[in-house]
Amino acid sequence: MRKFLLFFVLLLITCTIGNTQVVQPSSQLKTFQQILLATNLQFTFPKDFKEIKALHQAEMDVDYAMELPDNNFKVWYIVKNLQQRNKLKVSESDPKTVFAHPDSLYRSVYLSTATTLAGKDNYTSKNLPQEVLDLFHANRGQSCLLNFYNVPLTEHYKYGLLISLQKDGTGCIAMLFLSNDNGPDFYKKVNKAYYSVRFN
Repeated sequence: MRKFLLFFVLLLITCTIGNTQVVQPSSQLKTFQQILLATNLQFTFPKDFKEIKALHQAEMDVDYAMELPDNNFKVWYIVKNLQQRNKLKVSESDPKTVFAHPDSLYRSVYLSTATTLAGKDNYTSKNLPQEVLDLFHANRGQSCLLNFYNVPLTEHYKYGLLISLQKDGTGCIAMLFLSNDNGPDFYKKVNKAYYSVRFN
């Protein structure tokens, strides 16, 4: 009986190993995880998504990107910690830049992103309520609905939802959801990745 049980356990272990796919993280994901670690953030890769190459341009530098295959839907992540905060452009028409104050870094990131992708009149924003901030372990936050410029930088997507979150004394993260649809289906897709990050 003991021999049978031992054989059965070994068989289960062998089958489990055989059915488990070990996925090595890409160099892009490894770099992103290092950035998150420096900003005291944790990331859970959402189900059904697939990593894509992040955009790195002078106008828009994205730390990580993924898509929902066959759904015309992407997510971009932009992370800034207080040590690396830089001068952010807040207006397309104004060549001046502003040095982000530590307590309003999230606001500088969302303003810079929104004005670059949608201009100063093509978005609406609001403060996130405390109960939402608590879910992310954040102190401050803003959400922003954008009507994108029809340009290669936006990959010709029409709409975006930008969530910018900050933990005081640590840094901020912005999540940008891109789609050609801004109806109920858009928000269902957003919910799939909405809670993929949070501060520790």
